Amino acid sequence: MNKLYFEKLSSFDRIKEPCSVAIPFPKGEIFDLDNLAVADDNGQVLSQAVSTALWSDGSVKWAYIDFLADLPGNKSKIYYCKSVKEKFKLEDIKIVFDDKFISVDTGKLFVKLNKKGNIFNSIQSNYIRFEEKNIKGPLINGKYNAVVDDWQVISQGPVTAVLRGKGKHIDKDGNSLLDFIVNLQFFKEKDWFKIDYKILNFEKSEAVSIKSMSLDFNKKSINDIKLCIAKSNYLTSYTKGGKGDSLYYEIDAEHLIYEANEHFPEVFYGTFFADWNDGEGGICATLFQAYQNYPKAFKVDKGGISIQIVPKGSKIEFLRGMSKTHTLFVHLHSAEETPEKLNLRSLQFQMPDRPYLDMENYRDAKVFPDIFLSKPEQVQDYEEVFVRKMDARGKAYGILNWGDVPDMHYTKQGRGNGELVWVNNEYDFPHTAMLMYARTGERRMLDYLLVSARHWFDIDICRCSDDDCRLFGQVIHSARHVSGKIEISHEWVEGLFDYYHMTNDKFAYESAIEIGHNIKRNLKLPRYHKDGEINARETGWALRALVALYNETNDKTWLDDVDFIIGHFKSWKEKYGLWLAPYTDNVAVRVPFMISIAVVSLMRYYEIKPNIEIKNMIVEAVDDMVENCILDSGLFYYKEMPSLKRNGNNTTVLEALVCAYRLTGRRRYLEAGIKTFSEYMKEKPNLYSGDKYEKDGAVIVSGQSTKGIAQSFMPVASFYYTLVKEGIKI
Repeated sequence: MNKLYFEKLSSFDRIKEPCSVAIPFPKGEIFDLDNLAVADDNGQVLSQAVSTALWSDGSVKWAYIDFLADLPGNKSKIYYCKSVKEKFKLEDIKIVFDDKFISVDTGKLFVKLNKKGNIFNSIQSNYIRFEEKNIKGPLINGKYNAVVDDWQVISQGPVTAVLRGKGKHIDKDGNSLLDFIVNLQFFKEKDWFKIDYKILNFEKSEAVSIKSMSLDFNKKSINDIKLCIAKSNYLTSYTKGGKGDSLYYEIDAEHLIYEANEHFPEVFYGTFFADWNDGEGGICATLFQAYQNYPKAFKVDKGGISIQIVPKGSKIEFLRGMSKTHTLFVHLHSAEETPEKLNLRSLQFQMPDRPYLDMENYRDAKVFPDIFLSKPEQVQDYEEVFVRKMDARGKAYGILNWGDVPDMHYTKQGRGNGELVWVNNEYDFPHTAMLMYARTGERRMLDYLLVSARHWFDIDICRCSDDDCRLFGQVIHSARHVSGKIEISHEWVEGLFDYYHMTNDKFAYESAIEIGHNIKRNLKLPRYHKDGEINARETGWALRALVALYNETNDKTWLDDVDFIIGHFKSWKEKYGLWLAPYTDNVAVRVPFMISIAVVSLMRYYEIKPNIEIKNMIVEAVDDMVENCILDSGLFYYKEMPSLKRNGNNTTVLEALVCAYRLTGRRRYLEAGIKTFSEYMKEKPNLYSGDKYEKDGAVIVSGQSTKGIAQSFMPVASFYYTLVKEGIKI
């Protein structure tokens, strides 16, 4: 039985509130989800489950569960996930296909979708109805309308249903501009639904200039009309009007720079919604994380609501190969619903209830490496360092920037030619956030994952290129996010799989698979077929990604290139006698960072395919590093040259030392890393600088790059775990 912990959140009771949770299971424990139920002390609640990953024996590795929870105001609550003999069942949300339409019936909301053409044919609740002629968009640059040509049912159950539509934006003359994918999520017995609207740039030109993007709901009424636009930071403020008024509000860079906000914005910044009510019924729309994804605006007047995903008069340079997702909520309600009551639902959309699991669930399921210490084992000073480093990251607001952060070291080095250099989730920051969430249960760690991973698969993956070796690759740190190269040393997948498990968003899974294929295509390039000249960082990270793809999918073809990579490690050593890196024309040097990446990557493969030759390679490399790469200070040097033999303090060596220790049991490997570990744990970054400025279309909040914590977390956490388990005190 798994406990699902809901922390105290809203002051108001939530009845049959749609919630979701991702649960990992040990290998061989669960083979069938049909009898997996969610319950509280009063019995089962309505739920539906799907597996997002399987173990090699076919048992469930990850289950994603939607359920309806009754949550009390101002109180925490525990639910349970358990196997039952007979699961409480109810009829699925109705989805009916006919020749021209797809009809969805939640019990309180009735939506008819066009199979071909405009997305919506009609939207209706018990109070209000919008025909196709009343719904315009999504519309780009005032003339390119979203025209769908394909629908797919992603999920359908008694709690929720998701339909995915694909198409292009087309003007009246048949010209197209930008592809789109739209996910519509409906909920049982609810009169509101969620829209995930993703645009994709597959155009021939380098960039498309987006000057406006909107979804409008229009309606004529002879009744008195009530209008409202609401925004919040601390308490929600309302601007209200009537039939003769026109209300407009835009969130822009100036708004963000001059507004104080103390929230962790990945979790919550504020809400932003507009409402139109004609006395018979109303429509309320909320833009999710509108501030973070500025510019955003609402216009509402007697004719209806304009949801301005990109306000008129903007100019967003949307580069080739990018995609971008926006989430909005549409609520059809009775005339009696006041803006103040609608605000509660809008706030709930912005910061939904999410249960967390005990750390032991992840530890016992063995879906992650051994980094999970029980509470009595933990050293709280060290735990605080991990949390502070996660929280001390910089932030970047903006439609193309939210979820990423500029790296000021790269920027100051001139790598962006005067522009900000974006880190592009280097070293897989989303996966670090997932591991921290699993270790702590802290809500913001999950939201760090959700925000950064969505940016990653939207912005930082090249989805359109004439170069096959660039297509679907993750772009390295660069100006404007995608101006850089594709290097297999800068492609990761684990954080994307984490996002998929936590959200059941298949787009993240598909993105990880495409990155894997990009790596395999790049490995065929001549540069990777020169004996002894392979860069360990490049092939090492490629090996790590391929192993992760195998672990996720159980597809052995991901390991087809492993012998090739290992063969180059062998020839690299044969050429120099050691794992040395050519640096100048006359010098080949030890580089602890490079050696460590090679060791850790080989260890990932060894864990699934034990091999005495690989074991010996690892141990011999670490022996050489410990014997030759440590300075009198106890730290490992940067590179083995008089001009570069300074304190390196690169924490990657810690994971290499742990690998050698696990293979041999020799404590001297752990002792060799104590100084490096201690120096890292002394660093306690400033959490709240609050400095904000605007540059390159972004509002930047000063702080550390995500690169540092993402690169260091696994090495430091695994070393810390091993020290504690071996009883070595510092």
